[in-house]
Amino acid sequence: MLKTIINFLLSRDDTTATKIKSSSETHTYYLQALQFESLCHTLQQLQKKRFDVVRFEQQQTYQRNAVWNFLSAALRGHPEAQYRLGIYYLNGELGLEQNETQARQWLNQAAQQGHSKAEKLLNPPYRPLLI
Repeated sequence: MLKTIINFLLSRDDTTATKIKSSSETHTYYLQALQFESLCHTLQQLQKKRFDVVRFEQQQTYQRNAVWNFLSAALRGHPEAQYRLGIYYLNGELGLEQNETQARQWLNQAAQQGHSKAEKLLNPPYRPLLI
C-alpha cells in the first residue's frame, strides 16, 4: 500500500506540483508529517516496553500518514522533508524499504537547497554511507 502511494505521488506531472505549490501548504504537510512521525516513535517505545496497547495496524497507519505528508512537502520543495525522506530511505525506517538510490535523490534535492546535514552526508568523509 505504501509503495502504491509513493509511486502515485512520484509519477505526478511536475506542472501539477508547480501549480499547487504553496509555502503554507507545504509547511502544513511537513508539520503533519512530524506529528505522525512522533506517534510512530511513541508506539515503538511502547512496544519496547511490552505494552499490549500497541496495534500493528495503528503503527502502519501512522507510518503511512507520516510518509505521505513528508513526501507531499518534499515534492513541493521543503528541504527538511527531503532530507528526512533521504534518511528514512537510507536506513529503511518509517515503513520504507532501504533504498540508497531514493536516499541519494532526496538528499541531493535537500542539499541543492542548502540543507547542511544533507550536504555533509553527500560529501566525504560521510559519502561512504551512500555508496
